[in-house]
Amino acid sequence: MSLLVELLLKAAKAEERRVPVISLDGKPVEEISLPKTFLAPLREDLVWRVFLHLQTHTLQPKGAFKGSGHKYSVESLGAGYGMARVSRIKAHGTGKTLAGGMVNFAVGGRPGHPPVPEKKIRKDVNRKEKIAALAAAIAFTADKEAVKARGHRIPEDLDLPIVVEDRLESVAKTRDLKEFLEKIGLGEELKRCAIKKIRAGKGKRRGRRYKRRVGPLLVISEDRGIEEAADNIPGLGVVKLKDLSVLHLAPGAKPGRLTIWTKSALQKLDEKILGGLS
Repeated sequence: MSLLVELLLKAAKAEERRVPVISLDGKPVEEISLPKTFLAPLREDLVWRVFLHLQTHTLQPKGAFKGSGHKYSVESLGAGYGMARVSRIKAHGTGKTLAGGMVNFAVGGRPGHPPVPEKKIRKDVNRKEKIAALAAAIAFTADKEAVKARGHRIPEDLDLPIVVEDRLESVAKTRDLKEFLEKIGLGEELKRCAIKKIRAGKGKRRGRRYKRRVGPLLVISEDRGIEEAADNIPGLGVVKLKDLSVLHLAPGAKPGRLTIWTKSALQKLDEKILGGLS
C-alpha cells in the first residue's frame, strides 16, 4: 500500500480531534478540528530523501573559464635537449622563458578536469512523493518526542501542535511578539536560539563564521506585519502556508521543528495537502 493511499484511508476512518486556539494573552479561547494531514505516517526516510532533492533546486551551475590557462603561446622543444618534452611558454627575455605552460601540472596552466556548467546538479522529485514527504514532516511537528529530539526546549504541559488566533499575523513589533512567545512557555527556547558560536574549522573563513540554533517556525495565512516583527528574533522563522516546504519543517533533513500555526493557516492545511493528491 502506498503512503498516499494509507494517508487517505487514515483520514477517512479517523475520529475528529480538537485542539485549543491560543489568544495573544496566552490563554485558550476556543477549539477547532485538527486537520487530517497530521495523521500521516512518520516517514523520516522520505523526508530526508525529498529534502536533499529540494536542496539541489537552490544550487547554481558553475564552471571554469573556458580560456583558463590558455593565455600563453606554447611550443614543445621535442627530444634531444635533456629536458622534458612538456609544452613551454614562448617568452624569450622574460622570467617565463622555458617555463611549462598550458598543462595542468604547470604554474598558470589549465585546470585538469574542471567543473563544467553542463553538469546536471538539479534532482527532480515526483509531485506526489513531495506532497507525501510534506505531510510526514507536518505530522512530525505534532510529535513531542520528535520535537524534543531536535533540541527544542518546550514545557511538559504544552500541547502540540500550537495554534494561535489570526491576530498574531498583525503583530508588527518585535517586543510584542517576544512577549507572546514567552507567555506560551517558549522563553527557554528563545534563550537557546540567542546563543551565537564561532564555527570550528575553515568554514569560518568562507562566510559561515557563526552558528545559530534553528528555532520555532510560524506558519501564517497572510502577512500583516508579522514577518517584520520576527526578523530581529534569532532562530525564529515565518512562512506563508502556500510556500510551506520540507525545507522549512525539517532543517538539515531532520524533522520535528517546533511549529506555531495560525488558525486560518491550519484550517487551509488539508486543502493544500489532501487536495494536491487528487
